Amino acid sequence: MQLKSRARLSLTYCALALALISAGCSTSSNQAPRKTIATNESPRIKQVEQTPESLLRQAQQIQQRGDSRQLNDILLDTVIAYLQDDQRIHAQQVLLWLLEQPLSRLQRSRVNTLIAQAYVDDPGIEPEALIDLLQPVEKDEQLSERQLSLLTTLYLRQQDYLAAAAAYVQFMPNTAASVDKVWRWINSVPASEINQASGQYPELQPYFALRALVADNGLQSASLQQALDNFTRVYRGKPLVDHLPEPITQAAMTRYKEIPHITVMLPLSGRYQGTGMAVKDGILAAYYQQLSESGASAVPTISFVDTHQKQPDELINAIGDSRWVIGPLLKETLDMVLPKLPSDINLLALNRPDDTPDTILGTPDSPLVPESFAVAPPSPSATWFALAPEDEAYQLADHIAEKGYRSPIVVAANGSIYQRLLDAFEKRWQSHHKAEDKARALNVVTFDDSGSLKEGITDALGVAQSKSRIDQIRYMVNEKLYNVTRNRRDIDAIVVFASPEQTELLNPMVEASLSPFDGKTVPVYATSRSMEYDSGKNQWRDLQNVRFIDMPWMLPQNRWTSLTDTANQLWPDRSTTFSRFFAFGVDAYQMLPNVMQMALLPQVSLEGLTGTLSVDEKGRVIRRLPQARINNQQVQRVSGE
Repeated sequence: MQLKSRARLSLTYCALALALISAGCSTSSNQAPRKTIATNESPRIKQVEQTPESLLRQAQQIQQRGDSRQLNDILLDTVIAYLQDDQRIHAQQVLLWLLEQPLSRLQRSRVNTLIAQAYVDDPGIEPEALIDLLQPVEKDEQLSERQLSLLTTLYLRQQDYLAAAAAYVQFMPNTAASVDKVWRWINSVPASEINQASGQYPELQPYFALRALVADNGLQSASLQQALDNFTRVYRGKPLVDHLPEPITQAAMTRYKEIPHITVMLPLSGRYQGTGMAVKDGILAAYYQQLSESGASAVPTISFVDTHQKQPDELINAIGDSRWVIGPLLKETLDMVLPKLPSDINLLALNRPDDTPDTILGTPDSPLVPESFAVAPPSPSATWFALAPEDEAYQLADHIAEKGYRSPIVVAANGSIYQRLLDAFEKRWQSHHKAEDKARALNVVTFDDSGSLKEGITDALGVAQSKSRIDQIRYMVNEKLYNVTRNRRDIDAIVVFASPEQTELLNPMVEASLSPFDGKTVPVYATSRSMEYDSGKNQWRDLQNVRFIDMPWMLPQNRWTSLTDTANQLWPDRSTTFSRFFAFGVDAYQMLPNVMQMALLPQVSLEGLTGTLSVDEKGRVIRRLPQARINNQQVQRVSGE
C-alpha cells in the first residue's frame, strides 16, 4: 500500500496504513532488514529519542490544531525515528505523504535529504539521483552533516574519492583516524587527476599540497623536514597538521645510511645463467656509472653470489657482514632464503612473494621461468621488485577505463602467461565497474592457432553474422550483390595478450574485419610481451597502428643515450628479453639506496629504465610504463593516447 492519492491523506489513515504495512512485513518475510553501505562515516547528528508511534500520535494532535509547519517537523522526526529503527518502508511512506504537503525551503531540503537516506541502500536507485537531492549543502549544522555523510557514501560508491574526501573533511572529527582516511583516498587518485581537479576542491588543498611536497622531497629527508616545517606554518590549525601521517614524519627523521657493501644473489650458472648474467651486466653498468660520477670513495663494494644449486645456509653465510642484498631472482630461491634472513638485512628481492604466481619476465616456453614456485612469506625489511606481467594488464585496464571505452574485445592466446594477463585485466576491469548495478562483461576471445584466432575474431566482431545475412539476401533475390561486411558498432577497443608472432598475425585480421563506414578507428592495445625488437623490420609492417606499453629503455630515443650506445657496442646481438633484464639490473642497483624512503612514501617515484617506479603499502615496486605506437614501420612514443 502506498500513501499517495489524489486527495491529501489524513494522519489517521497514515498511521493505519503503516500499521497494516508493519503487519504485512512481519508475516510475509523473515529476512533481516537491509543495512546501508558500511562506510564508517556516521554523522554526529542528534538522534530522535521518541518512538515513531508516539511521534505519529503527536502529529495527529497537531493536525487537529491546524499547525502545518509544526506538523511537518514532527513527521520529519518520525522519518528519522523509522530510519533509526531500520524501518525503511515506513519511512518511505511518510516521506511520500510529506512530498504532497506545502513545505518551507528548509523542510523541503530535509525531505530530500531523508529521501536520499531512505533509498541509499536501494540498488535500483542511481547514485547521481540521490546526489542531486543533497545539493546544495545547507548551512544548518545538523542537516549539513547528514547531507555530507550521505554524499561521502554515495561518492565512495562511485569511486569518486576526491569528491568523497571533500565532503568528509567538512564534518569529520579532528582525529588521526579521520585524517588517515582522507589521506588514503587522496593517494588512491593519480597525480594527473589531482592536478586537473585541484581548483575544484578547496577543502582538500592542504592534502594536495602535502602530497606534492612529499613527491618532490621524499627522497631527501633533510629537505623533506624543511618543507614540512613550512607546510605546518602555512596550514597551522588544520587537522592534517595536527595529525600528520606517521610514514611522512618517520621518513623526515630517517637519515641516509652509507652502503658499504652490497651482496647480489643471482643464478650465474646452470639453466638460468643467461638471465642472471643479463641482470649482473645491468648492475655493473650502473655501478661503473656511479663510480665515474662520484669516485671510488662514494661507491660501495659489491660481490655476486651464484645461487645455482646452493642450499639456504650457504646463501645466508655468503651474505656475511653485508646488510644490503639485491636478489634472489628466482622465486624458489627467495622462498628458501627469506625464513633464514637476519632481520636487519635490507633486501631488494628481484621477485614478488604474492599469492598469484608473479614470475620473472619471460615467455611461457622460456627456460627463464620455472614452472612453479612456492609462495614466500613477506618480510618487513624487504622490498619486492618484479617484472610481473600482471602489472602491465592492470595498467592497460586502467587506461581503457580512463579513456571511456565500454565494450572492448580481449584476445588472449591459450598460454599460461597470457591467461594470467587476461585474468588480471578482467579483475581490474571489473573493479572499475563495480559501482554499476551489474558487472560489465568483457568480450573475450581465446585461441590456440591461427584458425581458431580468425574464427574467434570474426565472431566477436560480428563479421560472421554480417556475412551470413548477406548470403541470405543474395539467396532470396537470386541476384549478384555488391556488399561489404560490417563489424559490430559497439566495439570500441581491442586488447591483445599474445606473443609477438601471434600479434603479427592478429593485427591484419582485425584491420580486415573492421568496417570503414562510420569513420571511426578501433584502437588495438598490447603489452610488451607482444613486442620483439630483434625480429627484423618486417614485423612493424604487420603491427601498423598497434599501441603498446613497454620499458622506456626499449623505446627509441630514450634519455639514456650514452648507456644505450655502450650496451649496443658490448652486446650487439642481445635479445629483447635479455635487454629487459639488463635494464632490470640497472634499476635495481640505482633504486637500492632509496627503497627505505620509497617504502614509507608511495607518493615518491623514480624514473627508471624499466618504468616510473614507486613502492606500494605492501612493499611491492609498481612500474608505470610509457605507451608507444607503430606508425609507418616505426616505433613512436606517445602520451596518453
